[in-house]
Amino acid sequence: MSVFLSEEWLQEFKEMTSDLTKQKEVNGRVKFVITSTPLGKIQFCLVIVDGKVQELVSGPTKDDAVTATFRYPDAVEWFKGELDTDLAYMNGQCKFEGDYAQFMYQLRPVFSSKAWIAKLENLASKTQFE
Repeated sequence: MSVFLSEEWLQEFKEMTSDLTKQKEVNGRVKFVITSTPLGKIQFCLVIVDGKVQELVSGPTKDDAVTATFRYPDAVEWFKGELDTDLAYMNGQCKFEGDYAQFMYQLRPVFSSKAWIAKLENLASKTQFE
């Protein structure tokens, strides 16, 4: 079992989400910043091309269209597929910098898809959360 947000977990996350169904013109770069984790502040960027995770870059990145910041408990819920993005945003559980519309609308076909949520639930079943 890998620890949530560890390098091993990030690799599993990338592999698991790279074979999503192709969705033409669903593209974007999202930096995730997770604060107050047992591993410290975690940052990584997802590069999504045609609805699939093409690349996951660990650590601080530049040239990201949008940055989504979660506190650790909220990130756990979101990455388990248990926290709705709209609700998280409205309740202040997720904050955005940059082009939030890219995350909330352009990439919605990915982040709200049944396939995405199923993959997150599957990964969560193999993840150690602290």
